[in-house]
Amino acid sequence: MGFIHEGVRFESELMNEAERLRDLLDGSMDPSELESYKEYYKLAERIYGSEALDEIGIISPKEVEEKLEPSGNSEFTHDVILPIPKSDLKEEISDTKGRTGRRRTFVMLVGVIGLILISSNIFVGIDSVLGLCEDTEKIGDVELVATPAVNGNTLTIFWSAKNVTIGEEYSITWDISQNGSQELVSSGGINMIANGNSFTHSTNATVQIEPYSYSSQLLLNGTIIATAGGSYESTQVSTMSTIQTTKLCEDNPRLKLTEIGNYKNIDSWGQVGEGEIIDGMLLVIFAFISLFGMTKKKK
Repeated sequence: MGFIHEGVRFESELMNEAERLRDLLDGSMDPSELESYKEYYKLAERIYGSEALDEIGIISPKEVEEKLEPSGNSEFTHDVILPIPKSDLKEEISDTKGRTGRRRTFVMLVGVIGLILISSNIFVGIDSVLGLCEDTEKIGDVELVATPAVNGNTLTIFWSAKNVTIGEEYSITWDISQNGSQELVSSGGINMIANGNSFTHSTNATVQIEPYSYSSQLLLNGTIIATAGGSYESTQVSTMSTIQTTKLCEDNPRLKLTEIGNYKNIDSWGQVGEGEIIDGMLLVIFAFISLFGMTKKKK
């Protein structure tokens, strides 16, 4: 029985081959069959020529096999996440560490510079380096002299202001009293713009009981810069002229941080070694920033 089946199968194959050959000769064979069978392709190539086969788009079985073979440049049709090579991964980690290191170095520098500036201002004074403060008047530059004169019951006081700045507006205020400063008989003031390096002024007061006394102040922009006073008695006359001790930049080089917006004013400056609350707070903040920048992040 097996022999009979084999004979039937062989006869069927011969019939199929005969049909393919007939299709090849009359030109009705499917191009895919030519591409699949080398023998038929070679036979068709001899009959029709390779150029004719190329024109109708039939490729040789050899080219089909080459296309089906995997190549190193083949593209994937699916999205595949490939593992990062170790060398690239090391470079990426190194770059990340480098950026982190630079940021921490910058933070540390900000903290250290802040500490230096605040400490220098407290213990040395920033004005000794930058010279931002501006003095109004220096000690000894301006002097106020008062001279009394009595004619009967009239006491006249002559004031003389020396070494003033031309164009500045000055004020003189005074109090005149009698009976040993117990009774105030005259009080007043005057404003004057200096046309030269000195100016004078006088005022009269009616007095009766000796001794007479007087006191006066010379002001610039509301600040007392010199004083003059004294007393008068028939037997003796005593006068006193003093210069008000003014605040100087050279003695107050520390900038008050709460007054930083008005740094040109002498009142915005203080003596060194006398820090304020804000100075202490900033020292703590900058110290913390410095420590944060120097501390390495744990892995």
